[in-house]
Amino acid sequence: MDDGSDLAIISGSGKLPLLLKNAYKKAIDVTFTNSEKATENKVIKCQFEKLGFLFDSLKKNRIRRIVMAGAINRPQFDKGKLDQYTLSIMPTLSAKLVKGDNELLSFIADEFEKNGYQIVGASEILPSLVLKPGLICGTPYEFITRDIKKADKILKLLSAEDIGQGVVIENGLVLGIETLQGTNELLRFVAKTSSFLRKDNLGGVFVKRPKANQNLRFDMPVIGPETINLAFEAGLRGLVVSPHSVIVLEKEKCVQIAEANEFFILAEETKN
Repeated sequence: MDDGSDLAIISGSGKLPLLLKNAYKKAIDVTFTNSEKATENKVIKCQFEKLGFLFDSLKKNRIRRIVMAGAINRPQFDKGKLDQYTLSIMPTLSAKLVKGDNELLSFIADEFEKNGYQIVGASEILPSLVLKPGLICGTPYEFITRDIKKADKILKLLSAEDIGQGVVIENGLVLGIETLQGTNELLRFVAKTSSFLRKDNLGGVFVKRPKANQNLRFDMPVIGPETINLAFEAGLRGLVVSPHSVIVLEKEKCVQIAEANEFFILAEETKN
């Protein structure tokens, strides 16, 4: 049985790290913040400038697997605090910090692998986090296939530029595209859209998918109850996600909220 004794959880913000730590109580919790200890897990507190210390600590704790979970803001490095290891990779790391998420995270994952660690995805060690294909709840509207196709076409174009993971379509019209601000801000933006720009308030759909070539081991899209609430408040009628490729936090609560508001949730592969 996998008890997580060889696992380290690189913990960012949000509920995902907590879910993983509660599931694997013998896993090491690696944190770059000064947050208070909330689980039984042993904690390694680290600084971005001290990556050499991190790798040494992982080795001492006989860690073999790494899972990255939760959001971590792009760091501001104090060059006076850099250890030898971090200093050696700083030229490349600095260049990656101004690139898209995929390039930056791929570089970080490569550094872990060079040091002998296996990167595993959150859904690999906790499969219940993702949805299987099919209609989860609710009833899609008449023109849903057309709107999904349009959303997927747009997402395919955006993927080439490492931009966003979501788009809102209503009756064939694009109401919003997810950018650096994230899912919640996209849905709040849609909620403020003038009724004159919406087709008789027919309601639409939020389509959330990973970008093309996105490495799901360390960068998987995440939704949760707040996503469902914001989408409904924005006047949308449903949510479409890629099966096995989008983490759904508090799945039962998401379904309860959706069913209470006649909102559908569909797990379906891309239509392009």
